[in-house]
Amino acid sequence: MKTLAIIIGNNNYFKGSELTNGENDANQIAEIFKDYNYEVKLYLNIDQKNIVEILQEYSDLLKDFDASIFYFAGHGFEVDGENFLASIDSQIPPENKYVAKQNCITLNDLFDIYRQNPTKLNIVILDACRRSFGRGTALGFSPIIAPKGSLIAFSTSPNEGALDVGYENNSIYTGSLIKHLSSERIAVEDLFKSVRKTVFALSGGRQTTWEHTSLIGDFYFYKHQKLNILSLPYNPNVLKDENYYEDSEFYKKIKELKTYNWYKQNPAIDYLITIPVSQLDKDQMFILGRNLLQCAIGGANSAMTFFENLNRSLLDFQINSENHILNGILFEMYYDSKGEFRFNNFKGNYREEIFKLRDNPAFNQSFDFINGILIQQDYSILFLPNSQTINIEIKCSQKTTNDGFGDRIVQVIESIIFNGNDIKKEISKYYIDGYNENGLKTVLAKYLNAPVESIRINSNFELRYIRFII
Repeated sequence: MKTLAIIIGNNNYFKGSELTNGENDANQIAEIFKDYNYEVKLYLNIDQKNIVEILQEYSDLLKDFDASIFYFAGHGFEVDGENFLASIDSQIPPENKYVAKQNCITLNDLFDIYRQNPTKLNIVILDACRRSFGRGTALGFSPIIAPKGSLIAFSTSPNEGALDVGYENNSIYTGSLIKHLSSERIAVEDLFKSVRKTVFALSGGRQTTWEHTSLIGDFYFYKHQKLNILSLPYNPNVLKDENYYEDSEFYKKIKELKTYNWYKQNPAIDYLITIPVSQLDKDQMFILGRNLLQCAIGGANSAMTFFENLNRSLLDFQINSENHILNGILFEMYYDSKGEFRFNNFKGNYREEIFKLRDNPAFNQSFDFINGILIQQDYSILFLPNSQTINIEIKCSQKTTNDGFGDRIVQVIESIIFNGNDIKKEISKYYIDGYNENGLKTVLAKYLNAPVESIRINSNFELRYIRFII
């Protein structure tokens, strides 16, 4: 997910309101987000002149990103029901809200930007109102209603103060945030729950973090690296198997699997699956797995029989916790002969049989293998193999129409939301007018490459007779 990060850290307020760690916090958060390959804009000790520049840049840039993060470390307060993030030119407390508006970014400024970009996912992190005036004591924020698709995270609950120190060279909140951002991959909701536990413990219960969310899509914090399949633990010529060649009898049999001739494929499969596993290396097993799936989909009886008894068939090739045949099968589902991702044109004909293997702990390492690859692929419109369920949100209207045989009540699909993406247009191409909910699930399973039983549909009407156009 292409992500923009706006990072602000202020220390140099007027005498008596100076902070210690605002700059440190912003610098360290910026470094972490750069490491995540986010587009980072860092501002330290912003003054009145910077405010318009920052807001305009944020508004201009956001349209080119999928998600954004706005992080602020400094003083924050509320005046007459409006929430302010103070520049270093701001008097604390301000004379009145009109003076405050001249020297502060307001949360409403951010919310206006988000409303102009309704398809984006936005996260606001406020380590605001710090001691001397605390990142709070008497100052705090008024109630917040987050715009659709956003999450607002505060370093403290309403009407509580926040500590500017307490975690080495960071505030207690940002220090805890940095600690949990070091996790390998963490969902945004899980991140802030973990931060809350740490802050509460380290502050002796004096500070409790707080969030308000209207997020619809999923967001994960992790170091995104563009997938290079050649970094995987297999020879490049089996990952891009259009280039596969070796001088062996094994290669000659694999070549026969690619003929689309059952009279050649079936004897070759029977030969290959009876080779003792001790005589095959991991690359040979990997490419055999890829070709077994291809042949089964193509109707070769020997391959189909292999998949009909898939659990038992694969156990013959198990080496401790590894199964290179299954790794090849899973890779073939998602990647073509050039090693390129299939983008919702997955080879999912045997997905139910394949995903059933998750019930056997012997195959856990194989599902971890493909799950890790797909996470790096950073494509949100698919089912991750280590997931158990996925939620599909469907909005529809109910109308009465005459189909030539009398009046019929139909559900007209307006949107199909998965991971914050509306996939209605893509699903409508399957020509499923007249389907009920179970029929729709089979199509969604194919498109997302998910087992049917994992799909949970939430709709405002019971789906008995679907239409896309009426």
